Amino acid sequence: MTRGKGEEGISLRYLSFIVVVISFGVTAALLFTTYRAFLSYNSLSVASDRYIEVEEAAFSLMDASDYLTEEAQCYVILGEREHLDNYFREAEVTKRREEALYIVEKDLPGSEALAALKDAMNESVALMDREYYAMRLVLEALVDTDIPEAMKDVELTPADKAMSTEEKMQRARAMMHDAEYFRQKNRIRAEQEECIKELKEISEGRQDKMSNWVHDNLVGMTLLIVLQSLIFVISLTIMMSLGVNPLNKAVECIKKDTGIPVIGSSEFRYLVVTYNKMFESYKKSIDKLSFKVSHDELTRVYNRAGYDHVIQDIDTTTTAMLVIDVDEFKQINDNNGHETGDLILKKLANSLKNNFRPDDYIFRMGGDEFVVLMSNVDDRAKRLIEKKIIQINRELSDTGDDLPKTSISCGISISRKARDPQDMLREADAALYHVKKNGRNGCCFYSRGMVKST
Repeated sequence: MTRGKGEEGISLRYLSFIVVVISFGVTAALLFTTYRAFLSYNSLSVASDRYIEVEEAAFSLMDASDYLTEEAQCYVILGEREHLDNYFREAEVTKRREEALYIVEKDLPGSEALAALKDAMNESVALMDREYYAMRLVLEALVDTDIPEAMKDVELTPADKAMSTEEKMQRARAMMHDAEYFRQKNRIRAEQEECIKELKEISEGRQDKMSNWVHDNLVGMTLLIVLQSLIFVISLTIMMSLGVNPLNKAVECIKKDTGIPVIGSSEFRYLVVTYNKMFESYKKSIDKLSFKVSHDELTRVYNRAGYDHVIQDIDTTTTAMLVIDVDEFKQINDNNGHETGDLILKKLANSLKNNFRPDDYIFRMGGDEFVVLMSNVDDRAKRLIEKKIIQINRELSDTGDDLPKTSISCGISISRKARDPQDMLREADAALYHVKKNGRNGCCFYSRGMVKST
């Protein structure tokens, strides 16, 4: 290490090199083992959560299938339209079966559990053909012409169509309660049970693997912590003998907010020199960015000095500049006094802060003139800006705070090309003049040909 001015001194490196190397190695191993333990625990938790989620999804598919069966059977037995509507609400709106299949496919793509659940879904969909036909018989028997869209393509056989009302009802009930119907339901249950079985096997395998991983990492962490404790005692002894006094002195200086004297070991001296440089830079930055220097005392927004500082780093290709004046502000001061005028300015500043984003800049340039810089905008933001100005004028017209009704005029400049900020300011001023010339209480975007009156 090349020593700079004031960095001479006894080096701790020769006394603690071995200890530090070992400490870094153990620390790295401990961090890595801790990270692995966290990952293994997290994986175990995720695996459990995923199993619960997909198991619930599998049961949800069966519940939805049973619900469809129940509503279809109630409809063919009772003939109440409510059950038919409930059936199609589940099949076409709620769609719990489809949602269950999506969850399992997302978590376990290509698994045997997914294949079993898909088979259960296919069986459930196939069963719906029989349910559709039975419910269509009931619609025909009840002379109900309000046929759901999904059933309009269901055609009764000539023989069934020729049946009497009671025969159609009996035929529908038989279709929903015969042996074939229940064989199909049993196939759905069998596929669902196969899915649950596969899920349990997958989950148990994952949990066993994750548990062993967690156990191994915890044992490793324990051993490393013991070793790290021994290294810590050794390191502390070295630091007590060679670094405590300089460090205590440095703490005192930091508390007093002063620079640190360059004393102690060469390594500590190097840190002190670096800190002192940063400290001086920090002090200069604090002075430069002092709130009183860059903010308006009345409205608590940026002032002209703040504007001059911020505008240097603005990307004009994605910035909208708004120049705002309070309408008839001189008349407000003359009629109501400067104290009321100050309250109006504070009210406007608060309204601007409430209506613009935290990363937009708001400046009081002097008097009743404000500037707003909106970042990351383009021509599509015009409507949004218009709404903001309308809302601000709405708030300024509210006299609930006993302040006189007022409004603002606003000129805006937006350009997607790199511009001189002064050019944007002139354009916004020209647009502002256009608003004031045409009735005030609004906003206008600069367009070519607008010229501010001199």
